[in-house]
Amino acid sequence: MDEIDEKIVKMLTDDARTSFRQMAKDLGKSPDTVIKRYERLREEGLIRGSTIVVEPVRIGYEGMAAFHIDVSTSGGAKTDSTNILRSLIKMPNIIVATKTVGDHDLLVIGVIHDFSHLMRLGSEIAAIPGVKNIQTALWAGGIEICPKYFII
Repeated sequence: MDEIDEKIVKMLTDDARTSFRQMAKDLGKSPDTVIKRYERLREEGLIRGSTIVVEPVRIGYEGMAAFHIDVSTSGGAKTDSTNILRSLIKMPNIIVATKTVGDHDLLVIGVIHDFSHLMRLGSEIAAIPGVKNIQTALWAGGIEICPKYFII
């Protein structure tokens, strides 16, 4: 990736609907050049897609919670972190779920309506076979969570 590729990625990260024509104008390049670079970035797997960002508060959620999950080492294949992760991903209020290295095995971020919803969501996670321990961090409003913050 050179400087032009980085600028294309930045523009698309800021707004995935930016037209090739607009990017070309901003970069001082031809639309064909931008299109070819974009296609190459996709073919090489550097760009995997585009997304929209929904503001949780505007659709009825009051906040978000992070769940740091420890996985039981006993229980066999049905309780390993991959199977737990699959269960977490299917939960409707979970927006991010990933394996981690460090003090905990998994990190899960979910959106919540209120404190009682937080408690129910935590209980649902704890009920998944193989979940040994959960630590929860809660924050309310003011902080945007957006896929662009997960891009390296």
